[in-house]
This record gives sequence, structure tokens and C-alpha cells, in this order.
Amino acid sequence: MPKLNGIEVLTQLRADERTKMIPVVILTSSREDPDIEACYRIGINSYIVKPVDFDSFITAVSELGLYWLLLNHAPVSVQKNK
Repeated sequence: MPKLNGIEVLTQLRADERTKMIPVVILTSSREDPDIEACYRIGINSYIVKPVDFDSFITAVSELGLYWLLLNHAPVSVQKNK
């Protein structure tokens, strides 16, 4: 992202009443503990390190989508914003 990094975007999302409850999944190449800790401190719902192999990446994204669409139960306030 050219002007903001993901942590800055997440901070803005969590600061806004309209978006603070939206589930956020970080999909990143960073395995750095400070990055992981900062994201959870701000309020992410999941931190996923992207697989390097393309086929593994596609599988991971597909499974991630299925989890959030089929298994996760969001509060009614988040469901209304869909």
C-alpha cells in the first residue's frame, strides 16, 4: 500500500465506531514477533503468514475464506454490515 501500512490501516479501522467490529485477518509475509504482537494488540482476529509456494498460498486463502464464511459466527452488529 503506497501511503499507509497494514498496521496503520488496522489502527484506523479500530478507531472508527462504524468499522471497529469488522473481523480483520492479516495475510502477510512477516513472521516478526513485534509485528504479530502489534496487530493483536490493536485487535486483529487472525494473523496468517503467506506461504511462499503459489499452490500452498491458493490452498491457504481458500481454506481461510471457507472458515470465515462457513464456520465463524460474527455478532449481529457485524452481520448487518455485510
